[in-house]
Amino acid sequence: PATDLNETVNSPFPVKSDRKPSYSSSPVVWIKQSGIQSDIQKVLRHARKLPEKTPQFYKELNRLKRAAVCLGFYELLEGVAQICERECNLLPPNVSPDCSIQLTYVAKILRSPDCYDVNHTILPRPTNFNAGKI
Repeated sequence: PATDLNETVNSPFPVKSDRKPSYSSSPVVWIKQSGIQSDIQKVLRHARKLPEKTPQFYKELNRLKRAAVCLGFYELLEGVAQICERECNLLPPNVSPDCSIQLTYVAKILRSPDCYDVNHTILPRPTNFNAGKI
């Protein structure tokens, strides 16, 4: 009989969660080669504009690193480290010294074992050139 059913007036839906839905953040998609190339180029574009783009550079670098570690694509970390070193050697003389300091630092960190931890975040190296801008 329907009278035996416990009917509630308050609906439990929608279910609320403290977790952020997966669709609320932009996921990394590397289905095509162009996807990974554009992510690396974005990091390099910010790198060339250091120290002004320090927060954006590290945000994109950490996004790239986290995706690589999640996918087990550790070779990408070494590749980005090599690219950072190469860019450091190709910098024009009018670029801030902070640019070469940060790129050398990032190359070193990307090769460290700590980088294989998905929760590890690369933080900007404090310098006299970016003091108060981080």
